[in-house]
Amino acid sequence: MVHYLVVFVTLYQRLSGSDQLPVMLRPVFFLFFAAPSMASLAWKSISGSFDTTSKMLFFLSLFLFTSLRMQASSFKKSMRKFNVAWWAYSFPLTFLALASVEYAQKVEGEIAPVLMLVLLASSVTVCLGLMIFAALNMRTLLGNDSILKSYKSQNKESLNMEYNTGGELLPNTV
Repeated sequence: MVHYLVVFVTLYQRLSGSDQLPVMLRPVFFLFFAAPSMASLAWKSISGSFDTTSKMLFFLSLFLFTSLRMQASSFKKSMRKFNVAWWAYSFPLTFLALASVEYAQKVEGEIAPVLMLVLLASSVTVCLGLMIFAALNMRTLLGNDSILKSYKSQNKESLNMEYNTGGELLPNTV
């Protein structure tokens, strides 16, 4: 937990300071609220109930999510071109939604189930959207990969080979 606090303070200062992360890596800031969300769920499984500690960790992650969501304009620049860093939105949002499910089951009221539904719907929407964007941008994500190029060239060579009557592989002369 101490490590998380050091990393949190160091990186969170970069959000508004002059020494910012590159624009393409700004979605990584969403990983800030993943740790408290996961800790909330882990504490619930250790203690057996969603007690005060779990609630505090859930509210910390909800606060961090809200503070990052309020700075949406700083994330718009990173959304211009699809890259792998966009997947940093899905994991923390999913764990926040899971923690909200536990919170809604524990707390009586009208706000908790609505919050749970909103977070679950946004988590599913983000995950589906990322899968669609990744499928549509597969060539740009993997286009310059040398391993894939060598694999494609090996497949082309194997297609240009023929077998002779003795079962030996011969180059195709056609």
